[in-house]
Amino acid sequence: MNVRLVDTIAVSGRSPVHAASPRTKLAVAALAIAAAAVTTNVLVCAAVALTAIAAAVAARVPMRPYLALAGYPAIFAALFAWASAPDLLAGALVVAKAVTAALAVVLVLFTTPYPQVFATIQRVLPGLVGDALFMTYRAIFILGDKLDDLVVAARLRSGAGRHPLRSALATVRALGNLVLYAFDLAEREYDVLALRGYSGRLSVPVRRSAAPLADAALVAGGIACLVAAVAWRVAWRELLPYSWLPPAFTLAVLAAAIAWSAAAKEGAS
Repeated sequence: MNVRLVDTIAVSGRSPVHAASPRTKLAVAALAIAAAAVTTNVLVCAAVALTAIAAAVAARVPMRPYLALAGYPAIFAALFAWASAPDLLAGALVVAKAVTAALAVVLVLFTTPYPQVFATIQRVLPGLVGDALFMTYRAIFILGDKLDDLVVAARLRSGAGRHPLRSALATVRALGNLVLYAFDLAEREYDVLALRGYSGRLSVPVRRSAAPLADAALVAGGIACLVAAVAWRVAWRELLPYSWLPPAFTLAVLAAAIAWSAAAKEGAS
């Protein structure tokens, strides 16, 4: 997972989805996850996933890293389905639920800078936990740069692959050095916070929405997904013959999002 790529896309994006309120995006992601959890129809679950992909297309998020990152849970879900699902359809539903939830969460990460995600969830988490999440995210970039330097140094000292055993030993030493550096970094960060008067809570203001229409569209999409999931769960006998309608509708929405994104890209160029 390239955290720096995700952060760059979230910060540099200029789409209406990027400008929407972080609270709205987290709430809509929760609605999508609830819809995926409620439904027992694989086509309805696919419709929720297509809705998330349509929002990502409208946000002009690069599809390759977005789908790759959201696809990781499919590996573990497939193993779980293989071990416990009674038939192929039930296994497909398990995988679809995992991928749909991941698509919703990853969309939030690709369109919302992490400090804003942190500022939103900080309101419901204990102070120590919220601050730890925020400082951990900051440390990821510092440790990532340090790891890059250590890997380069290890390769240069071991002959750049000409001696596999020596390269492996140098890499292990570099990782051990990184662990020690992480502990030292944590101590220095705490000392700096204590000197600056840290009192057990880092306060980050939540950014307001700069695109109210995008907020409304996201909320409408999330509610529609949840309503469809509940409807096909409650009245599944009557609605089963019409299970093709949700994915057909979301495919039309996806096509419209692709056309809109292409037009916006041409207008920007």
